[in-house]
Amino acid sequence: MLYGVKRAGNEKYFIGGSKMKKSKFSVVAVVFFTVLFFAMTLPGVLMAKDVKPGKGMYFRLVTHGGNDPFWAVVQQGMMDAAKELGCRADIDLCGSDLPLQAKRFKEAVAMRPDGIALVINDNTMWDKPVADAIAKGINVIGMNNDDQEGIAGNPRLCYIGQDERRAGYMIGWAIFNAGKKKGINMRNAKVAAAVEVPGANYGVVRSQGIKDAMKEFGIPGDIEIVDVTLEMTTAESRITSYIIANPNVKFIFGLGGIATDRMTSGLKNAGKRPGQILAGGFDAAPGTITGLKTNYMVASIDQQQYLQGYLSVYTLYLMKKYGLAPQIDTGGFLITKDNIALIEKLSPLHVR
Repeated sequence: MLYGVKRAGNEKYFIGGSKMKKSKFSVVAVVFFTVLFFAMTLPGVLMAKDVKPGKGMYFRLVTHGGNDPFWAVVQQGMMDAAKELGCRADIDLCGSDLPLQAKRFKEAVAMRPDGIALVINDNTMWDKPVADAIAKGINVIGMNNDDQEGIAGNPRLCYIGQDERRAGYMIGWAIFNAGKKKGINMRNAKVAAAVEVPGANYGVVRSQGIKDAMKEFGIPGDIEIVDVTLEMTTAESRITSYIIANPNVKFIFGLGGIATDRMTSGLKNAGKRPGQILAGGFDAAPGTITGLKTNYMVASIDQQQYLQGYLSVYTLYLMKKYGLAPQIDTGGFLITKDNIALIEKLSPLHVR
């Protein structure tokens, strides 16, 4: 997990001699005339800094999430955006209970909010409810999970979240490349993945990305899926049991934040040494960070869920006010031991 990291790109800028003076002048001029423009045309703007642009608006986030560190960060992003905009926002955390999530969505629509952000974790069940809500004039966007076919599969107006297949490929490539460097025979390598909610879109699509990487590295067969549930103690126990029962597994992934968080403990409980089984996964929960620092984990993918909560509120606001519908990929940042210091600094292990 990453709580809103800002990273610089790879671009390099070189300014020297008279060009630097010209650049400085241009910057000063732009700033001056911009301020002058607003001062002349919008004299009330500088005096009305306490006026919030989203005042009177109400947004709702309807999710399958539970009471865990990952979703606490999503909620924090939502609350921060709502505070900045001066709007109201609520989040439904349904603990992967799809009927309950459907009920909460129906309730949200009945409230006629200014917009709803929905976790689209099924390829069919949300098609009609979303279409009906939009027909009633309620803006509905996808967040965190999307239909596997995107807009072609669900009429949601846009999606704020991670490109799951690309992320799956990225973590798969990183782990398999580490295995190749260690001399693991890819032709008979066994691959497993622990998932909290088997069949949910996030795990299915991430697995597809990992399979893409398997093909690239010449790994035959399929991924063996381990159902670990959303309860952390149960997840750890099931990962431990699987590893003990399958001593020939070479690569193991956590397809979600809880499974990845408990991976290091599971490996330790099974008596494995760091690097004996190459492991990777998603998000940056406390156990995942520990695993990276101690070499039990090779890498993890940060989908920056703070941005999913934060940008969902801002997107719904912009959609309501201006009709804008941006498609935003929040994730795909590879966390390794080499950059874990940055993650720790910008992603405190406690939730605010």
